[in-house]
Amino acid sequence: MSLLAVDVKAQQNHSNVIPLGSSLSPIANRTSWLSPSGLFAFGFYPQGNGFAIGIWLVNHPENTIVWTAKRDNPPVSSNATLNLKSYGLLLRTEQGDENLTLSSSQDMFYVPVGSASMLHSGNFVLYDDFSSVVWESFDFPTDTILGGQNLSNGNGLVSSVSRSDHSSGRYCLRMQDDGNLVSYPVNNTYISENAYWKISYDHDHICSYNNTCLMSDGTFGNFINLSLDQRGLLSLANRSSHIYTLANISYFGKKETVIYRAILDSDGIFRLYSHHFFGNTSSRVSLVWSALHDQCEVKGFCGFNSYCKGAGSRAECRCFPGFEFMNSGNKCLGCYKMGYKDGCSSSNDSMIPYDIIAQPNISWGDFPYSMVRTEQDNCNKSCLGDSNCGAALFYMNGTCTKYKLPLRYGRSQNSSAIAFFKVIGKNGPDHPPPFPGTLMDSKRKMTLILSLTLGSIALLCSAIAISCFFIYRHQVHSYGVMLLEIVCCRSNIEVNVSTADEILLSNWVYNCLVAGELYKLVEDENVDMKTLERMVKVGLWCVQEDRALRPPMKDLILMLEGTMDIEVPPSPAISHS
Repeated sequence: MSLLAVDVKAQQNHSNVIPLGSSLSPIANRTSWLSPSGLFAFGFYPQGNGFAIGIWLVNHPENTIVWTAKRDNPPVSSNATLNLKSYGLLLRTEQGDENLTLSSSQDMFYVPVGSASMLHSGNFVLYDDFSSVVWESFDFPTDTILGGQNLSNGNGLVSSVSRSDHSSGRYCLRMQDDGNLVSYPVNNTYISENAYWKISYDHDHICSYNNTCLMSDGTFGNFINLSLDQRGLLSLANRSSHIYTLANISYFGKKETVIYRAILDSDGIFRLYSHHFFGNTSSRVSLVWSALHDQCEVKGFCGFNSYCKGAGSRAECRCFPGFEFMNSGNKCLGCYKMGYKDGCSSSNDSMIPYDIIAQPNISWGDFPYSMVRTEQDNCNKSCLGDSNCGAALFYMNGTCTKYKLPLRYGRSQNSSAIAFFKVIGKNGPDHPPPFPGTLMDSKRKMTLILSLTLGSIALLCSAIAISCFFIYRHQVHSYGVMLLEIVCCRSNIEVNVSTADEILLSNWVYNCLVAGELYKLVEDENVDMKTLERMVKVGLWCVQEDRALRPPMKDLILMLEGTMDIEVPPSPAISHS
């Protein structure tokens, strides 16, 4: 912890040209390279119990990180060094390991570096011997864009974990190829059901998240960038004009310098800040625009089986009735059902006493597996007697919708529906019964649905099933002619397939994982491969025959949330009947 007290003040680089052979170290005389104005610095900054490499705005009293190199790598010790070589910036750790932090290679070709520079705009660049830029940080934003920087078509921002931890967080802002600017929670498919804020564009209209639309003349095409200029104009623009203005808070102080910074904050809200510098002695930060003002509108702010209540800084996460927090110190991680414990249960469902708790003005964003017209009393009784049902919503128009666990995107708001939650009765055992998975058979192509049973790891397998369901729910009819089943507590699969390897689904999936060929699972469908790999790893840990190898329920929920790293599981070695 003493490393956090290390002073990482930079020395002024008067020439603004960083020659080959220059180096930085957290404990050396030179820890960073400054811009000509001294307002931006590139180098080592404290993070966790070590140091990260990045760019920051030199504020008073606290610096503001605007970019981080290889942000998900672990912090390095105070004995690390960073050297400018002809092939980029080389990081040498205390253990003697060498890693290329910034590379000058372009399209598989090596471009020799001649020098580097920290520019006044906050852009760190590498030059070749002819002073042409061969790499720049503006092309690889993390969670921030600065004045003069664009978020180009097809790229995005990913929030940081927190203000002090700048590794990848839980939200992303994507400047999509279709011209739409959209915010999503990470580890989800990028579909409209998962979006929580957007500026949508077509050839007739441009519409904001609150459905305020402007007419479009249809001449802009899809090559649209998110642009922030140095005067504070934040807009969607193409190569020749501004299309849609998000914020225009231009300010020119006579006695100060103003720098604008747009960031996808760690809470998932996209905001624009202005930094006012008064000489070399003081500075002030102001919030000038925010995409959302209600924290509860951010999907995924509260984890599985919890809901968001309140607004702005008063927003908080609460568990649904019958659930408890995974971690009371971090309520955003979600909740688990009271009475559930790790391991398989052999309890008889008919012997478990359940109760129904009704609560108004609560909703969530999942899709029901059942929707019928009935009376209110019949709705809660239907959920009570259905082993698949974890909760139900009854609408005043007589519609009853039933849902499996876990529930996601929960929030408290005025609603015409009453929520029913199935909870274990006062005399119920600690081990409620598993929820059996449901298999669906497609008539046309391969059907891929990972249907997981809440048995050995109760709520966990359900979390995996629901997550996988939402990944593939829009693609299920495009996958082949195979009926597949993965069950947490048993491993019998009976199906006719073309090859023997495909009989054992878990073995086939495991082989694809270790061979780096997960694309075979989804053929030519457009899915997020990082999310797919995470779900596959979690599923393989879930079906380990040796129960000692199955991680605890809480750990697996954290894996699904993306807040815990997942090791490659051992081969499941499942036999088939």
